[in-house]
Amino acid sequence: MIDRVGLYPELAEYISPHLTQTDLRQCVTVSKDWHAAFIRHLWETFSDNTSGGWFKLLQRAVKETSTDNQEIEWFKDVYRRHAGYIRHLEVCHPLILHVCFANAFQLPPIPSAPFLRSVDPAPPSLITRLKSLTIKLHSFNMDEYLRSRPLDLGFINIQDQPVSAEAILTEACWRLALCNPRLEALDCTKFRSLQLRISQHPTALPSITTLTMELPNGRVPRIPSNVTTLNSSLLRKESFDPKDPPGVVNHTLEALYVKDEVRTVAHIKSLLTQLPALRYLRLRRVHLKENDETPSIQEGDTWTSDLRVLLCGLYERKSPELVKIFPWMPCLVEFHHSYVSSPFTAALAKHCPLLEVIRVTYKGCRYTPRNIFDSVHDRVSILLTSCTRLRVLDLQYETIDARRIADKPWVCLDLEMFRCGFVGLPYMHKRNEQEVRNIQERDKEARRKGLPEPEKTPVEVGLLDAAEEAKSMRRSVLQQISVLTSLKHLTLSRDLKIGRGLFSRRKTSLAVYRSERDGRMYFRYNDVLPDTLHLRLDTGLEQLASLNKLELLGFESMDHRMGEAEIEWIARTFPGLKEIRGLAVHTQVGAERDPKMDALRELMQSLRPDIVHGASFTGYERQVLG
Repeated sequence: MIDRVGLYPELAEYISPHLTQTDLRQCVTVSKDWHAAFIRHLWETFSDNTSGGWFKLLQRAVKETSTDNQEIEWFKDVYRRHAGYIRHLEVCHPLILHVCFANAFQLPPIPSAPFLRSVDPAPPSLITRLKSLTIKLHSFNMDEYLRSRPLDLGFINIQDQPVSAEAILTEACWRLALCNPRLEALDCTKFRSLQLRISQHPTALPSITTLTMELPNGRVPRIPSNVTTLNSSLLRKESFDPKDPPGVVNHTLEALYVKDEVRTVAHIKSLLTQLPALRYLRLRRVHLKENDETPSIQEGDTWTSDLRVLLCGLYERKSPELVKIFPWMPCLVEFHHSYVSSPFTAALAKHCPLLEVIRVTYKGCRYTPRNIFDSVHDRVSILLTSCTRLRVLDLQYETIDARRIADKPWVCLDLEMFRCGFVGLPYMHKRNEQEVRNIQERDKEARRKGLPEPEKTPVEVGLLDAAEEAKSMRRSVLQQISVLTSLKHLTLSRDLKIGRGLFSRRKTSLAVYRSERDGRMYFRYNDVLPDTLHLRLDTGLEQLASLNKLELLGFESMDHRMGEAEIEWIARTFPGLKEIRGLAVHTQVGAERDPKMDALRELMQSLRPDIVHGASFTGYERQVLG
């Protein structure tokens, strides 16, 4: 029946951007009407790479030497009929250039060889509406193609030297770029000759805004002034040398992405000096040498960068010298990193007063449960008390020493996202808590009967004082959080069960236990410790009523101690709440079900069915426990 369903062109135009290439390939096989509606969307993005076996079939067809080669003619016919639809092209084989580009593989006139035919700078092309072009051809691809399908040029010798296949290929790709006046993105990585052509003719491609190329000697080469984004990698067997002449200054480039490893602070400063208009810098791998002699900022040196966004990825978490770059970035607004330390946060708080976003991803972290006796390394408080414009503080595996909360008030009153844990709070063992409850029940019963409270022993007085101190400190922490009235995302603990090391063989024997309830084996995660916040009304939970914009609340690795009264209060107080993380413990791999937590979750679902119960980390594979 589906082949009889009509399809309006407007509908195909609307749904095609949401379909994958596989979905589009299936759509064009439904019927003639569907083929006509979706074929141009299928060919908008084309790559003759290995997807779908296309590249392998193409190579086999090209290598056929028979005069009546139907396979190669089929490829040529397909290219000619659909070339006009292509908007995003990735070239991995020379055939598409040869078919869709007239005189593609003819050399330009050479002064030393006037007998070669002259070719127009922009010959007719079937591909004229490209928006992005990625060239993954190499000279050896061209050599193989010339050997299997000899062209008019053949192997013409110029002064006893064969014509370079790379020169032919460079000329073809250059002309293809010239034939597409709407080209916005060009990727010519590892194609050095084409990069040199672009540097020699910076005004020839006025529509390009994004360029992908290599950095010779670690410096930005001369590029067109219309390019605002540069994706780059370092040339092989070449590295940055501070003694080399400085590169050309580019006043238009706004974004730079360096894919290879950066090893010195001097290299980072050289890039910033070359690009005074740079606003976005991403360094994929930073592995700075220790004891780098590059000074952070010399006395009397007023040079600074206008950089707004900095993304760094550390290599093996070794780059303490990175703090030297922060004095050059007083205008920094966003800082994204894969690791954080006390020197990092202190330098950010001191030199970057305009910071609004700080994110630390901790890629590749392993499961490292915190020990209750470990000292608390508080790297976050200095940011909360110094950065007045902070909106996003995403440090999901960092902790704040709750005992320092009252030392200095927070100044980031516009904070919208806060992900961090609070630890170091005083706590009592379960036996002592039971004794405190018994004392309180005894005093309550005496007051009900109109009798004086029984005299307390010094031990009982000490227990009551410790319990009141624990409640008072938790109230002060929640009171400090309550001033952040713009919060939409609040996570009060480290995300549950981080990393992949939890299920490694060397730890499994220690993490597995047998349940007394059903006799089955379960994992013991040991990530919930007692020195965290308690989300109870008697410890100040009602102070969070000021967070009327809250949309997500997380407390996964927290001893929250909530009951039915707290669940009802949350459901009633936060009408905009969309997700809770901390009650869905039944989804944890290999974890024993908690009847109390299941009951709280069911109560919340009955009161607020619109709230989603999620988990921060769900990347574990299912384990079979004996």
